[in-house]
Amino acid sequence: MSSFSSRMCTHALAVVALSLAGTAASAQSQADADLEAISATTLTMPKYKQYLDATVNLANVAAKDPNLATRLDGYGEKSLSEQVKLLDGVPQVRGAISAAGLTTRDYVLTQGALLQAGMAYAMTKGTAVPVDSIVKKAGVSRANLEFYQKNEAEIGRLAKEAEARAPKLPDDDEDEVDGSYDDAGEDVGDDDSGEAAE
Repeated sequence: MSSFSSRMCTHALAVVALSLAGTAASAQSQADADLEAISATTLTMPKYKQYLDATVNLANVAAKDPNLATRLDGYGEKSLSEQVKLLDGVPQVRGAISAAGLTTRDYVLTQGALLQAGMAYAMTKGTAVPVDSIVKKAGVSRANLEFYQKNEAEIGRLAKEAEARAPKLPDDDEDEVDGSYDDAGEDVGDDDSGEAAE
């Protein structure tokens, strides 16, 4: 998808990283609250489709306003509430998301839940890592992990369709490298051994 969309997807990864890092107590407390909110978000196929529609809408907005990425700089490093405030503060962004039937909070939480479930599923797929261990240690929603597992092929198919609908932005070519994750958290760069390239 677009570099704008890719930047927006970095948030969930930042939340996971913050929850595992040894940060200050207040930052850790915020990261824990954000992780809990993401884990409490229930993924469904209709919600996933709305998320993809909103992401395509955002890519269209970014194509019309080259300065938008600058206005949203630092998005991925912010807390959930700060992200929602930032997105709500840009009328075109808020409108692009709401046109898909989501609030900005729904969009941010769905984005985080998708990435969280996708990463957790990737850690269990083809490995000896038990699902119970991932659910307990990472705080991943078992229902979301099962949703991702059951719908992996459809998630990937719909993400590719959404990518085809989105405008190609000037710096998209720089973001498309093997070993990266697409907007659904799907590993798009596997090597022949079946392990994700780094």
